[in-house]
Amino acid sequence: MRFFLKSFVILTIAALGISGCKDVGFREIDVSAKSRASVQTARDVMAQIQQGLHFYYESKHRYPETTEAYLYDSIRNYIPNQIDPIDLYRNDNGKGYFIAVGARSEKIVYRYPPTIGIGDYTLYWVGQNGVDEEGEGDDVDAWQPSDTARHFERQRHFDLQNDGTADQLRLIRTGPNINRDSVIFEISRHDTLRYRESWLLSEYCKDRPELSADERKRIIHTELDRFFAPEAFVHTDSLLNQHWPHWVDVEPKSPEMTELIRSGETMFNFYEGDRGSKGIAWLPSKRKFVVVWTVKEPLIKSPI
Repeated sequence: MRFFLKSFVILTIAALGISGCKDVGFREIDVSAKSRASVQTARDVMAQIQQGLHFYYESKHRYPETTEAYLYDSIRNYIPNQIDPIDLYRNDNGKGYFIAVGARSEKIVYRYPPTIGIGDYTLYWVGQNGVDEEGEGDDVDAWQPSDTARHFERQRHFDLQNDGTADQLRLIRTGPNINRDSVIFEISRHDTLRYRESWLLSEYCKDRPELSADERKRIIHTELDRFFAPEAFVHTDSLLNQHWPHWVDVEPKSPEMTELIRSGETMFNFYEGDRGSKGIAWLPSKRKFVVVWTVKEPLIKSPI
């Protein structure tokens, strides 16, 4: 009898301890949460987030400069229809909540300024695999309707004109067909297009018949994904230390080159596949981007 009572007390205490865990940093496994991990549910939640972002912008005339880790805490008072608590998870540091649909790993990603997409900010769900694929794979974005074909786009904001205002750099893939579709690169500011260039996707795999279809896709994705890598932005004061084979719109000892170096502009270098690599910079006296140099070989060879 004593053994039975003692066992009963131990089990009761253990049960009480477990039931109290949900308030001290643990989230109970919720089967219904996992069942909600659908594309439509994610789109519904992102629509609520977009409403909150809209009213936040109307109030502050800007979007919150944060990441998904603190997005909910930034806009929670601006969301007309509150997000279901089942989609809210404690941050690792316990200071706020992040939004996920289905499980902790299935986060909704937010970036401002935008890095992916065509909107004023980047917003997408990483999908049921819980892997952030930068808008690719099973990721679901908030800027394209569900019935439209997805397209690749990357953005970068950088002050290429050295005047304290960021330019918008956009890289767009017009479609997935390697032999037919193209890449479009644009630089704009305040809705004014300052530079535009395009080339075929096939340029990245030209004269390489030994490659399989999957290898071609992997090379193209790698090249587009690193297009705006930090090392692509360099100061023009290092121009004369380089020995580029072909100087284009400016000559090494020309007044234009002296102007570029003295004004401290930033040059952007990029690779167009078999068409080669080039560097462009803003020339203040002509108020336009000029091609400083070009070379047939890539800056960095792409792995298979």
